[in-house]
Amino acid sequence: MVKRLTNPLRERPIPLGSLLSAAGQRLSAELDASLREAGFTDLRASHAPVFMAIDVDGTRATDLAQRSAMSKQAMGELIRYLSGGGYVTVAADPDDGRAKRVTLTERGWAAVDLGERILSEYDAWLAAAVGADQVARLRETLYRIVGAPPRGLRGPGQDAGSG
Repeated sequence: MVKRLTNPLRERPIPLGSLLSAAGQRLSAELDASLREAGFTDLRASHAPVFMAIDVDGTRATDLAQRSAMSKQAMGELIRYLSGGGYVTVAADPDDGRAKRVTLTERGWAAVDLGERILSEYDAWLAAAVGADQVARLRETLYRIVGAPPRGLRGPGQDAGSG
C-alpha cells in the first residue's frame, strides 16, 4: 500500500452538490419548523411535491408522480399519508374510472396557503441576506443545471468519446 502525504479532496472547495444539499436541508428545516408552529404537526417539507403539483380541480395520481419526478409508488405513499391526515381526498377520476383523482380538502388548501407564505418569507430573507439579483441569478443557474442533459459518468482515464 502506498502511503499518501496529502488528501487532494481536502484541498478542494466544498463540492457544489454538498452546498446545494445543505441549502435544501436548511429550507426544509425552516419549512418543517414553521408548519409545526402553525399547528400542522403532521406535515413535513417532504410532503410538498403533492401540494406543489396539484391542480385546483384535482389531479390524477400518475400525473402528480410525473410532475414531481417521483415513482408512482412513492407518490402513492404520500397521497395515502395526506389522505389519512385529511389534506386530500382520493376518488375515481370522472374521465377515467381506472385512474384516481387527488383533490385538496379545505385543510389541504390551508396548508398550501401557509406553505406559500413560508416560501415567500424565506425568499425575502434570502434576498435580504445575499441580494435579490444574486438570488435571481442563482435560480436561473439552478434551472439550467436541472434542465441540462446528463453528462454521463466516465471512469478514470476515459475521455467522453471512449467507452
